[in-house]
Amino acid sequence: MLIDSHCHLDAEWFGNDIPNVVQNAKNNGIEAIVTSSITLDIQQTKSIVDNYPNFTFWALGLHPPSVNSQTVQAITILIQKHKAEIVAIGEVGLDYHWVKEEKLWEQQKEAFRFFINFARRLEMPMIVHTREAETDSINILEEESAENVLMHCFSGTEIEAKRIIHNKWLISIPTSVANRKVHQMMARVVPLDLMLLETDAPYLAPNKGRNESANIKLSAHQIAEIKSTSFKEVAQKTTKNARKFYHLDERIKK
Repeated sequence: MLIDSHCHLDAEWFGNDIPNVVQNAKNNGIEAIVTSSITLDIQQTKSIVDNYPNFTFWALGLHPPSVNSQTVQAITILIQKHKAEIVAIGEVGLDYHWVKEEKLWEQQKEAFRFFINFARRLEMPMIVHTREAETDSINILEEESAENVLMHCFSGTEIEAKRIIHNKWLISIPTSVANRKVHQMMARVVPLDLMLLETDAPYLAPNKGRNESANIKLSAHQIAEIKSTSFKEVAQKTTKNARKFYHLDERIKK
C-alpha cells in the first residue's frame, strides 16, 4: 500500500472528477491521500475530506507568495480552529521564483519563522515549500531548531539535500521523478528511512497532462529502479514514514 503525502485535490483542474480520482487511487494501491489547502478558502478541501473519510486527510497552510500580515493572521485563526481535523501545518515556507522583490522575501522569512514556532507550540508536523530559496529555508529551519519537517518536492542541490538528511528531516519525492533529473538525484541521495512519496497533483505529472494520486505507483517503481531495490521495500518504508509523520495510525482504521 502507498500514500500520496502531498497534493491539492481542491485545484480547479480536478473539477468534478474527484470521485474518479479517489477510486483510481484505491485501484492502484493507494491507502491514503494528504491534500494541502494553501489559501484562506478551505471549503472545497473540507468537503472532499468529509466525503472520503479515513482515506483523504488534509493539511492547512499558506502559499508563500500569498504571505502578508493579514493572511498570516487569518490562516493562523483557521489552523487553530481546525487543529483537531488537520494532520499538518503546510505548506509554508519561502518562494523566490514567483516573488522577486527582496523586501517581500523578508516578509516571507518572518512568516516562515512564525509558522515553525507555531507548529512547535501546536505539536504538529510541518510541510515546507521552498522554491529557489532552498539555502535560506534550511538556514531558517536550523536557526529555529525545527523538528517534524517534511521538505515537499525538494529541488535543491545534493549538498542541500544532505543538510536536510543530517537534520533527520523528511524529503518527499514527486511523481516527476519519472522525467526530472533533479528528482531522480533526490531519489538516489535520500535514504528510504527519510523519504515520502507525493504527487503534488494536479501538477508534476510523470507524463503529460493532469497528475493524480494513482501515479504514486509509477514513481515507486521508478525509485526502486534508481535505488536498486524492490518496489515492495519502497512502498513499505515510505508508507511507514508517512503514517508516522502524519500520525495516520491514529486516524486510519485498521
